[in-house]
Amino acid sequence: MAEAAAGQRLRFLDAALYALAVGTGLRWIAVAAAVGPSSLPLWILALFTFFIPLAAATAELTARFEGEGGIYAWARDALGPLSGFLCGWFYWISLMPFFAGILVFLSGLIVSACGGDPKNAALSLSISVAIACLVTGVQLAGLKYGKWLPNFGTAGAWIVLAVIIAIAIVLGARGESATHFLHASYAAPLNFDTALLWGTILFAYSGVESLAFLRNELEGGLKTVVRVLAIVGAGSLVIYIGGTAAFLVILPQAELTRLGGFSDALRLGLQHVGIGWLSPLVIALFALSMAGGFTAWFGVGARLPFAAGLDHFLPPVFARRHAKTGAPVAAILLQGGLMLVLVILSQAGTSVAGAYDLLVAMSILTVAIPYVFMFAAYLKCARLPPVPGAWAPPGGTRVRVGLAWIGLISTLIAIACSLAPNSGDAHPMIGFVKIVVSTLAVFVVGLLFYRLADRRRKARSGTQGTAVAAKPIHG
Repeated sequence: MAEAAAGQRLRFLDAALYALAVGTGLRWIAVAAAVGPSSLPLWILALFTFFIPLAAATAELTARFEGEGGIYAWARDALGPLSGFLCGWFYWISLMPFFAGILVFLSGLIVSACGGDPKNAALSLSISVAIACLVTGVQLAGLKYGKWLPNFGTAGAWIVLAVIIAIAIVLGARGESATHFLHASYAAPLNFDTALLWGTILFAYSGVESLAFLRNELEGGLKTVVRVLAIVGAGSLVIYIGGTAAFLVILPQAELTRLGGFSDALRLGLQHVGIGWLSPLVIALFALSMAGGFTAWFGVGARLPFAAGLDHFLPPVFARRHAKTGAPVAAILLQGGLMLVLVILSQAGTSVAGAYDLLVAMSILTVAIPYVFMFAAYLKCARLPPVPGAWAPPGGTRVRVGLAWIGLISTLIAIACSLAPNSGDAHPMIGFVKIVVSTLAVFVVGLLFYRLADRRRKARSGTQGTAVAAKPIHG
């Protein structure tokens, strides 16, 4: 089993900051606030029906399966090599438009902060490429250096959150709250906005499973994983509940749109309390938090091609770490190259930009599919005896099976919500068909890739067995 060099391993504080960068995102606050106070109980509901099952599954499956690859390895070893490959394939594919979107968003923030023309495509593209190259270079240097941007980003996010809550407290003390919480309706309407919000909330809570990708790069091993999961759960609740409520105090729901963006709402909030001059600094901290989360996710995503290299789905070069930095160099370069291609295509013209928008919409669906595999794997393992010495939720097998079912059902509901047609579109069913067809295309391409790799492995090894034998499950 390949492991990072001892000097490259993350200590507990670094691991906690890294996980917070991956598992939380300030931009989701504005999306939730745009739905109004009814989003607050949805945050709590998702905590119990998705995050807690996800955290329990992450802790148990990390202890049960010792191989590289996290969620990919869990599905592979519990459900078989094809399920594992498709799980990892969808997980990795969904990250590509996510990365490209963050780069375009960050370039727009930088252009606006410098007083440039937001419509200058060449300038935006240059900044996006520069950020992409910087993040790729930082990851190539290993976690010893790659941890710092996520660490600074997490710190920046908490400063921005403190500013938001402070503004809300000032306005509340003045009796100027934009939302009257006592008289508000907390029943979420059954419409497209609520359907989109449920999928968004589950996506906002996701990410903690990524700790398993770094299990061999964490000091303290499984104990660190469990402690960090608890910290991310508490931090997520504070950020999402506190931040959403604060935004509803600062601005009325009518002025909060999911398309308006977090930065616009933040700027207006600062102006309301007479400190609009602080906007550039606070928005810069918000951009830093975005960059930190992006860097953390980039490092996690690169571990999937690395694990695929270990399983010989990719050439052996992808299974190698740098001797000094511990970085999976080939995997990082592959991911960085694909990310740059998407960024360039997204700004190459109207028709290509439309294709890029479709990829972003499709990622809402594809990002949920790996969790179906994950909870199915947990459901199978939950009926086995716990791993000796490892953490397990109290209550025995019934509780573990119940958590697996709750997480699986919540994920399936999120997938159904992502398919809800937008009544605001001129042709809502066309958008629905495009997303479904595109997702099926990703599935078919992944299936073909698996079959070709499987055939090459069999030809090379001279065996008629499966490409990757499922490893025995502890217990």
